Amino acid sequence: MKSKQIVAAKGEDAAIIRCGDRLLAFAADGIRHELIKIDPRWAGYCSILVNVNDILSMNARPIAAVNVMSVNDDNILRALTKGMLDACEKFNVPMVGGHLHPDAEIESISVAMVGEVCGNRPLLSSSAEPGDQVIVICDCHGHFTPGIPYSWDCTSMKSRKKIDNDMTALLDALPFLTAGKDISNSGMLGTLAMLLEASGVGAAVDIDKIPVPEDINLIQWLTAYQGFGFVGAVKKENVNRVFEALERSDLSVSVIGKITAEKRFKIALGKAQRLLFDLSKEKITGLF
Repeated sequence: MKSKQIVAAKGEDAAIIRCGDRLLAFAADGIRHELIKIDPRWAGYCSILVNVNDILSMNARPIAAVNVMSVNDDNILRALTKGMLDACEKFNVPMVGGHLHPDAEIESISVAMVGEVCGNRPLLSSSAEPGDQVIVICDCHGHFTPGIPYSWDCTSMKSRKKIDNDMTALLDALPFLTAGKDISNSGMLGTLAMLLEASGVGAAVDIDKIPVPEDINLIQWLTAYQGFGFVGAVKKENVNRVFEALERSDLSVSVIGKITAEKRFKIALGKAQRLLFDLSKEKITGLF
């Protein structure tokens, strides 16, 4: 269904919707049942975290959230709720409503979130151009969640003040990017591949230039869901402005490659070079 109020939606981390003279970002995400079984409090926390990152990646600040839970175990319900409320407090996002299915056979949790686009300038994933620099922004101060080896936690131990500082610095940096996405379950390179597919371009990336936390396995890091991580494209003349905006934060930032007109995603590690995806033939999301 088409609507003149919808500015962007397909392939984006959040839909951009026109509301009067403002632009809103609208996101929704669900948490896998397996994560709820392993650590329901962390699952509740992540239900907020993933939506916050989706909203931020669009150059928007979160405003409010709602939830839908299916839980028939009171202990799991309490843990899920505590995780959600802990994250709402951490990221300063009020939970304004929701719905509970108390007799469900399988536990699940989903959250929808709305945010306001900063300066009415949304950052899309479909606007990278050949010649842009590939940039990664991530938080190397954290640890992998016990029992969940691909879930990087870099926020739960931080104060609300520190989190707000990092969010504000990120939102100061994002307007200088030409395209961006938050690093999702597909990992750093998989998320970049989705951005390239949406933009109809390719990239050459040097793995050695990616910030990696000390004593963390490279493959585990590249394939992890990062608690506060983003990939994007930026004009060469704007790179320093991005670095300057992030100086006051705990975030690491690095230029790791270049956007190419050829729809091939190539990676290099040391002297080794490989073709990761041929985007002229292969589909990542299948949306383009």
